[in-house]
Parts: sequence; structure tokens; C-alpha cells
Amino acid sequence: MAILLVLLLPLLSWPTIVSAEDNTFKPGDEFLIACGARSLDSVPDGRIFKTDHEAQGYLQTKQDILVSVPSADVPSPIYLSARIFKEDATYAFTLKSAGWHWVRLHFFPINNTEFDLRAATFSVNTDKYALLHNFNINNNTEAVLKEYLINMTDPNFSIQFKPLKNSAAFINAIEVVSAPDILISDQATNLFPVNDFAGLNDFGYEVVYRLNMGGPLITSENDTLSRRWVPDKPYLKHEALAKKASVPTSSIKYGPGTSPLIAPATVYASAEQMADSETRIQKFNITWNFVADATFSYVVRLHFCDIVSKSLNDLYFNVYLNGKKAISGLDLSSIEDELAVPYFKDIVVDASLMSNGLAVEVGPMDDETGTRNAILNGLEVFKMSSKVNSLDGVFGVDGEVLEKHKVVTYVGFGLMFGAFIGLGAMVLKWHKRPQDWQKRNSFSSWLLPVHADEDESKISATVADSAAIVPTPDAISSSVAEDNKTPAEAQVIDEHSGTAMFAQFSGLNGRLVDKVPDWLADPARSDVKPPPELRNLVVILFCR
Repeated sequence: MAILLVLLLPLLSWPTIVSAEDNTFKPGDEFLIACGARSLDSVPDGRIFKTDHEAQGYLQTKQDILVSVPSADVPSPIYLSARIFKEDATYAFTLKSAGWHWVRLHFFPINNTEFDLRAATFSVNTDKYALLHNFNINNNTEAVLKEYLINMTDPNFSIQFKPLKNSAAFINAIEVVSAPDILISDQATNLFPVNDFAGLNDFGYEVVYRLNMGGPLITSENDTLSRRWVPDKPYLKHEALAKKASVPTSSIKYGPGTSPLIAPATVYASAEQMADSETRIQKFNITWNFVADATFSYVVRLHFCDIVSKSLNDLYFNVYLNGKKAISGLDLSSIEDELAVPYFKDIVVDASLMSNGLAVEVGPMDDETGTRNAILNGLEVFKMSSKVNSLDGVFGVDGEVLEKHKVVTYVGFGLMFGAFIGLGAMVLKWHKRPQDWQKRNSFSSWLLPVHADEDESKISATVADSAAIVPTPDAISSSVAEDNKTPAEAQVIDEHSGTAMFAQFSGLNGRLVDKVPDWLADPARSDVKPPPELRNLVVILFCR
């Protein structure tokens, strides 16, 4: 056994080949699948995807639902076909190399007769990480890319698709490709409290944003690692405060510790800088705003390259994340004693600081030091996996819940069972009521476990007083009917707050209407008219 381990260890120890001369990269693993495709035209970036038939050996499923369209407004032919799963399905891969891997999932809801993919709701997991939880395309008519960076330590890797009950899952294309280990360092800087952060290799990441500041769209055709960098304009808070700057890519000089594998020269050859405010002293920041999920912490990677200065030691500026100073007095020229040299910095922003999303700012130092300016060339935002190894939602692959959400979950279950037990007791008592109950002056002797002789008058008075402060049966019937939502409709509520669970249980309460007496479900159509005290008491218990 020991000899076998020694022989296998090298197979999982060299993840990639990086050429020192030109920094090109050859991945050890490269699984590219065009799901549902019977044939495939060439992909714009030149990579070769396997057709669905060629990739059948990776798929474990009981169904064979393939759909496709001849054309659509999509960036690549890989979005013109898809596989649909109405039951759980798994893609399993055997890896040749350990280390960081890209996992890219491509989605586009193509029209078909099998299932409306715009309404499909499903989850996607790997062996360790929950990638998507109750994911829905939300009527999006554009191609959607979900991109992840996962540190693989096991040669067996799988991706599971789990459709919601009465729904479906689908996938247009899958990529599982080795990434260079220099892409993620184990070290970073913590935003608050300010200190060193170690252990980045222990997390999985979702690439949430990747921006080319002041420059054009960069597609997989122009990036060694097939990444996509989008222009920053849609995220600028005040577009008038920023001004584009650019130089030829040949001007960019990669130094030690940097490489085009970190970011291509096109990213460093453009930047956003402060616009001219036409004042003697410019005192403002350039700000970019991003939506973020406060359940998770993030790694913010800032890309810099001084392409605006005319001399060394002339540009000093600050960087702020969510109002806190992340970098103070940054002088890019002092790092390598040269201009136009790429530099990047990783900052970890804790989930406790993400309640209002993410704001990235650059601005000049307060001191009269050099030219009052500030720049940013590129930006990447990586969502970090949670303590339960989730990258979407509060549940892990094994169903474990984030600690801070457990109380909400337990309270929800408690309230639900309390309501069901109370309502069930009322229904049971109603069916066992005496035949002459309508002739009696009180119902407490058969409905409630109290001593009628002593407390009947008190209870009747209390219930009568309560009628003024609780909704009528008509009102509660209307409220219950409005809550009768499907699980898909209930998911509109933010599931990370725990309220989606309550919304779904409200739907269950609504469906109990046909189990209660007619006079409670629809008083207007019932021939039986119980005393007002009984009706009001049922309402009180039901509304607890």
C-alpha cells in the first residue's frame, strides 16, 4: 500500500505547466462539455468542447432529455443546447492533477417543449461545496456564467444537479479546468481589524465580479485563462468624477511576483483616474458600488499599474473598502522603482461589514504630496465559502446550517408545530362536540379542559373582550387564502433570512382550509352558525 501511494502521489502533485519565458499555461485537467449538443461549431476562443455523446461517460442519470435551438443571441454556440434533468443527476470526473481548478457552469434558458427553463429551480453541489441553492434564472433572457475556483485535493470530483420537487434542472455547458497555483496566494490582508490573513487555500471561491477599469471588454479569446473582464462603467457611482487613461499594452512591464496569468496586460494598460474638478485642490473619491450577499465574506483583489505619472514618487493615494481605509499612501513607483509595473493586493472583507453591499473607493492623500490623483486598473471580487462550505445560501452539502441562522430555523419550526397542534386540537374537538351544543349557553364544558362551574363566566367574558382585538373569521379566511403560495412563489422572499421557510409553511397553512369546519373556512356559505365565542376563540388560537 505504501508503495502504491508513493507511485500515485506524483500524479496529484504537479497541477500545471507554466513556461517561464512567456508565462503560457498548460492545464493538467481540461474537461469541456457542451451539454445536449449533438454537434458543435467552433467556439470563438478556439477551445474544443466535447459533444453530449462524447461526454456520456461522465454523466450519471436515468433520463436523456436533450434540447437545442438553431440560433439565439448568445456569445457562444455552447449556449444553443442543454441537458434537462427532472431527477437528480451527476457529472463525475477523475482528475490528473491536484490544486486549483476553474469550475464554470453555463446557463441559457433556450425555448423547448420539455420544460420552461425560465421557471426551473434547482441546486448544484460538488462533493464538498454547495455552489447553487434553489437557483432560478429569474426570467433572464441572457446567458449566465457561474464561475468558481476550487482547490482540489481528491482525484475524484463530481457535480450534482438537484431539481426542486415538480421542477427541473438544466445545464448548457460545463468546464472543469486546472488553474495555476500562483492565482491564489495563501496570504492576504484583513480589512478590519487590520492584520494579516492566512489560510486562503482553505476556502472555495465564486468569482462574483471581474472588471477592467477604463478599458474594453476582455473575452476568453484575449485571456490566457479564458476569463472575462467587463468594463467598469455600470458600477461607477458618479461617472463624471472618473476619467479614463490608457497606454499601449507593450508599455506594461511585469516584474518579479507578477504575471499575465494574474491579469492580462490589457487590464493594466487602462485605468480610471480622477477627473478634473476645476478646483485648486481636488478632494473627492472615485467610487464603485456592488451588490453583495452579507452571509459571506469576500476577497477583494485590487489591480494597479501607474500609467499616469511622468516621474517616480509623484502619485500617492488611498484605497477604501466600505468606508474603511484598506491601503494608505500607496506609491506604486516605489514598489519596483519603475513606472508601468503591475501590482495587485488582496483584501479580505468580513461578512459583518457587507450589510450594505460593497463600495470600493480610491482618492488622494490629504497631505500635499505629489500630484493629487488616484487610479485603479482592475478589480476582482471573490465570494468565500462559509463555515458549512456553502457558496450560496445557509445550507451545506450535508444539510448543515450556518450557526447564526439555526435560531431562526428552530423558532420557525416551533411556531409551525405549535400552530398545527393548536388547530388540530380545535378541529378534533369540533368533530366530537355534543349534539345539543347549540342549545347550551356555553361551549367551554366540551371544548376546553376547565371547570365550567367556576370559570365558565370568566372565560366567556375574556373571549368576548378578545373579539374586539382579533380579526374576524372572514378576515382570517381571506388572509389564509392569500398565503396559499407555491414553494416557487414563496422563494421570492429572501431565503438567507430564514423567512422563505415561513413563507412556504404559510402555504401549508393555507392548504389546511379544507380541513377545518365549513363555518371557519367560509362562514358565508355554512349553514351551521356556532356561537360567536367559539368562532373568536378559534381565531385567537389560529393567529398565535
